[in-house]
Amino acid sequence: MRIDGHVHAMHAEMGPEGRRIPPLMSPWREPGFTTQELLVRSGGVPVREYPSDVRPIAAEEHIAQHRARGIERVVLLDPPEITFEIQRVFGDFVMACPQIRLDEATPADIDAILDRGAIGIKFIAPMHPYGADCYLPLYRAVRNRNALAIFHTGYLAHHFFDPGGVLPRTTPIKMSDMRPSELDRVARAFPELKIMIAHFGNPWWDEAHALISNNKNTYADFSGGSACRRSLAFWKELLAPNGKLDLRCVSKLCYAADGWMFHVGIFEDAPLQEFYDRLYETLSLPDDIRQLIDRENILRLVDPLQK
Repeated sequence: MRIDGHVHAMHAEMGPEGRRIPPLMSPWREPGFTTQELLVRSGGVPVREYPSDVRPIAAEEHIAQHRARGIERVVLLDPPEITFEIQRVFGDFVMACPQIRLDEATPADIDAILDRGAIGIKFIAPMHPYGADCYLPLYRAVRNRNALAIFHTGYLAHHFFDPGGVLPRTTPIKMSDMRPSELDRVARAFPELKIMIAHFGNPWWDEAHALISNNKNTYADFSGGSACRRSLAFWKELLAPNGKLDLRCVSKLCYAADGWMFHVGIFEDAPLQEFYDRLYETLSLPDDIRQLIDRENILRLVDPLQK
């Protein structure tokens, strides 16, 4: 069984220009779904709809479907109002790790979120580099609670966080502000802070590799649609150069897909499950390392008693 360390649920309707428009909402309405439309992409990509035979289901059945596919639990990374509502419906299947607005949040806001039972905080779409002094009090607040800090790294898809989007920032974001190298300063300032580098730094793969190899509490995942499109030969050279497995790095990977997990009949994590399976075979990983990646690492990271 796997624990998916990076999932989403948030939904917003599509506007006439092919962009998501406010308000942000939960996709889950008892007994299970609201609209046939899901994730319409601009640029001529066909609309993706629920399968025609999908029927409303209860939360318990939705959980059973995911567990039958090998997903034991998930870490949900949406804004607090969505994350905690989904957790209320789905119980301990969901571990809450809400995302915040770095440029508006305070340490007190982080404490309030963690007081509601969140296992950590997701950081995304900053207006300054992740390593900027203005964010250090936020990271300190997470560290003081021994919670997990998940950082979006690298490329960020358009629309959601652009000015006028569903989760708008005041100006267009700068992708390089989210380079893994920015987290090197964070890890040096707070060596006890448990850090997850989401998306393995896409496209700064070498930076992510260096960070998790050299910082005790820094981990990474391959979530999203970029890492899984790189060749297995590329990953073998990075993770097992000249045929020698780099255990310092590989032992600190986590399974994560970055899929929408709460739309009935849609299983966006399937390509990532397949990618991880193929990667394990390519690297000839022993069972104990596969277990670390699939579930044990994330369980350690979300345990407040583990340093």
